[in-house]
This record gives sequence, C-alpha cells and structure tokens, in this order.
Amino acid sequence: MIVHIEKGVIKTLSKYPEKIRVQIFRHIQKLADPYSAPDVECLSPKKHIWRMHVGRSYTIIFLIRKESDAVFVLEVPTIEQAHKRYGRYY
Repeated sequence: MIVHIEKGVIKTLSKYPEKIRVQIFRHIQKLADPYSAPDVECLSPKKHIWRMHVGRSYTIIFLIRKESDAVFVLEVPTIEQAHKRYGRYY
C-alpha cells in the first residue's frame, strides 16, 4: 500500500528530537503492509481507523483505504494524548 502522511503530522514531527523522528518514520514505513505490521490495533472498524504504538511513548493513528490501496497517517500523538482522543475515532 502507498503511505500518505498528512501535512500536520510532518509539522508535528519536526518538533520532535531527531532520534524520535527516525524511530517514528521507521514505524511509518512498516505501514506499507499494515496488516502484518507489529502492534497494530483497529480503533474503529466502520471508519477504518487504526493505531500503532511506537515504543512506549508515541502512537501512530492512521486510516486504511482499501479501495485506493493507501494508508493515511492522521496524527502521531504521545500515548497519553492518544488515549484521551480514542473516543473521537469510534
């Protein structure tokens, strides 16, 4: 699948330390095959929203569009922020 990263995600990631950015981008690359990527969980089957933990600090929130064979990275919040936002994805 093709992986698209939202502009807001790029802007957010630019604020993170380089070591963290590299780690997050390595995980984003694994989303080319999201169903075999590690630590992936569906948040909303109806909306096709998924999440992937990056270590114990960050979470990648993404959307899978099967019809266009694409993955869209929507945001990369800290795990704490992600847990507070999970409700809006259901």
